[in-house]
Amino acid sequence: MQMDFVKKLFCLDGKKAIVTGGNSGIGMGIAVSLASLGADVAILGRDQKSLNEVEARLRALGTDSKAYRVDVGKKAEIDAFFDRYYAENGKKLDILVANAGISYGKRALETSEAEVDELYDINLKGSLFCCQRASEAMKEQRSGNIVIVTSVNALYPLPPQAVYTSTKAAQEALMQCIAVDLAEYGIRVNTLAPGAVMTNLGRSMPRPSTPPPPPPPPQEGKRPGGIPLGRVGLPEDMGDAVACLVSDAFRYMTGSTVLVDGGLKLRNI
Repeated sequence: MQMDFVKKLFCLDGKKAIVTGGNSGIGMGIAVSLASLGADVAILGRDQKSLNEVEARLRALGTDSKAYRVDVGKKAEIDAFFDRYYAENGKKLDILVANAGISYGKRALETSEAEVDELYDINLKGSLFCCQRASEAMKEQRSGNIVIVTSVNALYPLPPQAVYTSTKAAQEALMQCIAVDLAEYGIRVNTLAPGAVMTNLGRSMPRPSTPPPPPPPPQEGKRPGGIPLGRVGLPEDMGDAVACLVSDAFRYMTGSTVLVDGGLKLRNI
């Protein structure tokens, strides 16, 4: 294998990226993976302490990355951020990862109106409005990549997370529509659908220099957590998948869903 070709294929040097919810969990994993390949990453989140921590980690990788305190559930804050970002970066943007999201472990008949509003404001409307603003720069450049982070639940509904599941299914439909609208500008739009991911440890979990060792084989007839690969996903599992997806290696993919779930979709088999 010619490593120079591989490095060039996946290189993100000089790329400008935005990751919503980039201060923890899956978003942090994505931000670190993008920065590791050379991208300057703007991370958005609501917690200033974790924003500062992840910003320092990204800068330690040699990138010109920056953290912004933004609530993507509020359109006014999204607009204020993009106005500032474009002013600071000459209206250059190559990658948007709409990752920020929340969940409630409730069935449809138990979910309150306030919970429904919050889920749709952050998960669906937040993704849509970020895509609208990101596309402004990308259309002028006639290039760009948008990735919306959905969930395995969007494809295989989970009743105990009913309304959350519905927002993720809506994101999948939204992605396909946006992919059609932006294709003529050379902008690719796809989704990443994660399975179970260990996000509660994401903030303090170091990024391994080598892939994690394979888990011990499960007992016959048993799959830990119902996951065929035998372990819960890590933030870097999702991050590396997104970094590949926005690279030139996937230059002919748009309107598609990349399911990274360790086989969780097979939980009922």
